[in-house]
Amino acid sequence: MRALVTVVCRHNQARSVIAAAALSKYFHNLDVVSAGVAAIEGQRIPQSILNLADAWGLDVLDVVSHSLQAVEEQLISSDFVVVAEDEFISRIFDMGVSPEKIWSMQDGRFDRSLIPFDPIGQGDRVLSVELAKSIMTTMQLLRVQKGFGYEFPVEVLFTTDEEDLQSKLRFAWENAKVTNGVVLVADFRAPNIQAVSQVCESVLELEVNRADQEIRFLDGTQDWGLQRVLARPGPLALSGRFEMDQVEKFVLGSQFTRLVSALASSRPVTIVTEPKGLGPFPFLAAANANIGPIFE
Repeated sequence: MRALVTVVCRHNQARSVIAAAALSKYFHNLDVVSAGVAAIEGQRIPQSILNLADAWGLDVLDVVSHSLQAVEEQLISSDFVVVAEDEFISRIFDMGVSPEKIWSMQDGRFDRSLIPFDPIGQGDRVLSVELAKSIMTTMQLLRVQKGFGYEFPVEVLFTTDEEDLQSKLRFAWENAKVTNGVVLVADFRAPNIQAVSQVCESVLELEVNRADQEIRFLDGTQDWGLQRVLARPGPLALSGRFEMDQVEKFVLGSQFTRLVSALASSRPVTIVTEPKGLGPFPFLAAANANIGPIFE
């Protein structure tokens, strides 16, 4: 049986539009609706939002906004409702949705710096970062639910600089040795295999083909397939080999999600990624994790 999720922001022009598109792409057993508490029914979605969705490989559910009244039937019958702001909760409750079905992107388990705000009119850079946060918070809220998560936990560590990278790698690797886990160093903009190798004792280089974005796993000159990687005993680190073009599109592509899902089918996974303040990529990587990225 398919579940129904409704994503709600203020105007149904940005946050809920992109988050709903991501849910629809990555959770094929979902039906997804989006709306806004103050939306003007039929108002066209801004072209900047449609362009960003296209760049990230997302298909928006509709090119116009929808009011709560227009989707009232779906809203009331939703299995889950994700709201962009806490202040919308009472409005959804008043329409007949049980409070235990309502989740917020402002959930207290998220660091305050990760909570998205309405980015309309704030410029392209702010727009992409805040919408990436919308995807991350919404997908993490869903991933902790039964039937939508992984067999093993997936966590994310954001780094701040080279020293912090070393510290986070040591933490992640020591934990992986205890749990027989995987450390996935998803720093594709500026990969540093040498830094990873200084900390982690068992490293495979993760190479992404720039043409088709397929992933290979290299151990020196030997090319490992995914099944051999999954069967390899003991803790393991995977680190990018080459700087990538179109990082956001790759991380939102099916290859990266399939990789995380496959790894988490056999052991715990820790994703180590770039500083959260540099752009949307780290938030998009974190969208594949369970709720509550680790920062300390």
